[in-house]
Amino acid sequence: MLTDRDFKSNKKNVMQKFDKALLEKQVDYEIIPILKLINSYDDFYTSSSCYGRIVLLEIPNIGDKKNAKWLGKWHSKITLDDILISFNFASKGQLWVLAQSPIIHVYSKNQDAADKLIKAAISCGFKHSGFKSIEKNIVLEIASTERLDAPIGNDGHLYCSDDYINLIVKISNDIIHRSVEKLNRFHKFLLDNF
Repeated sequence: MLTDRDFKSNKKNVMQKFDKALLEKQVDYEIIPILKLINSYDDFYTSSSCYGRIVLLEIPNIGDKKNAKWLGKWHSKITLDDILISFNFASKGQLWVLAQSPIIHVYSKNQDAADKLIKAAISCGFKHSGFKSIEKNIVLEIASTERLDAPIGNDGHLYCSDDYINLIVKISNDIIHRSVEKLNRFHKFLLDNF
C-alpha cells in the first residue's frame, strides 16, 4: 500500500497531466465537472475516464481492437443520418454500432474512502462499479451496466434495414440519456455527502 506522501505525490503528477489534457481538449467536455469534483477531494484522483459514447466501428475480426477503424464517434444523441453518413467511410471489416455508458477510473488513498465512493456510485445507478486493483494502488472503476453492441454490416455493406438502424439509434440515445441522468445524480450526491 502507498504511504500518504506517495499518494499525494502521485496525485500531484497525475493532476499536472490532467491540467495539460484539459488545455489540449483531450478530456470529454461533459465529464469535466465531475472529474474536477472528485479530484478536489483529498482521498481521490481520477485517471482515464469517458463521458459515454456512441460509436460506429469497423473491425477486421472480433476482438481485433488494435486494427479497428473509428468511422464515427459521438458523446451525445445521434440520428439515423449520423450513422449513414459515417457508414460511407466503411471499406473492409465488420461494422458495429456501440453505445457505452460512462466510465470513471479513480485512485483512492485508502480502502475506507474507496468503499464509500463505490457505495455512492452504486446508489446513483452505477451498478457495475467496483475495485480494479488493491495491490500497490487502490483503483476503482465507476461504471454502469447499460451497453449496446450491434453488428450492422460487413465489408462496406449494410445487412439491415433503416428500421433496424433506427431501433439501434433509439436504444443508443436512451443509453446516453440514462448516462447523463446518472452522472448528474452522482455529481449532486458527491456535493451533498462528501
